[in-house]
Amino acid sequence: MSRLHRIGRRARGFTLIELMIVIAIVGILAGIAYPLYAAQIAKGRRADAQSTLLAAQQWMERFYSENYAYDRTVGASPVAVTDASQFAGRFSSVPREGGAAYYTITLTNRDGSSGPTATEYLITATRTGAMANDECGNFTIDQLGVKNIVNASASKTAADCWK
Repeated sequence: MSRLHRIGRRARGFTLIELMIVIAIVGILAGIAYPLYAAQIAKGRRADAQSTLLAAQQWMERFYSENYAYDRTVGASPVAVTDASQFAGRFSSVPREGGAAYYTITLTNRDGSSGPTATEYLITATRTGAMANDECGNFTIDQLGVKNIVNASASKTAADCWK
């Protein structure tokens, strides 16, 4: 074999050291990128839950403007919150359709008992599935528009999470 042929043949491949350096760089980049990606996914899911809570609040306010109460119709018949044609049929989970839910939506009164009262309600988005351990906890909104978080990590405030 000629000398040029041997040099050309050696230059075509990678050494084990070069390969290990590339693997280390890819590992470092993945170690940085994945947590950032996961944080952005969680932020998007939180925004989806918040928009669903706001839509549910608007629905409740429209109901009140038509019936002068949150818990009954004009004819004074109680509203079944679990009725598919009422609140629960529209706002039971986030996302509303397709895929596994990562928040469930419930409508209670402010003391946490079942259903709204004539003058007050509390809508809660409870973490579930992939968001079960989210640091922002569960989101709430009431008839006054007060936005809050429940069961969040100590470092999070409602202002941090309701962005």
